[in-house]
Amino acid sequence: LTCAAEPAKMPKIGQYRNYGKTFKKPRRPFEKERLDGELKLVGEYGLRNKRELWRVQMVLSKIRNAARSLLQCDEDDPKRLFEGQALMRR
Repeated sequence: LTCAAEPAKMPKIGQYRNYGKTFKKPRRPFEKERLDGELKLVGEYGLRNKRELWRVQMVLSKIRNAARSLLQCDEDDPKRLFEGQALMRR
């Protein structure tokens, strides 16, 4: 129950979110060796579809990329020590 003197308020719209990509499709969609390998992995680990496989591959590639960039820093660099330990815990 609102008072007649108080104007009605419009509902607030939340902030737009720019989510990152969760998977990356392969560059060549019909490469026989890759398709066979993916099917084998999907069956071996009981994944629902190829997208789940691509998602895990993308996460691993991001971790490897972060590790490569940390290896370029000096050994006693505080960023390398801190982020390297965090990367190893993942």
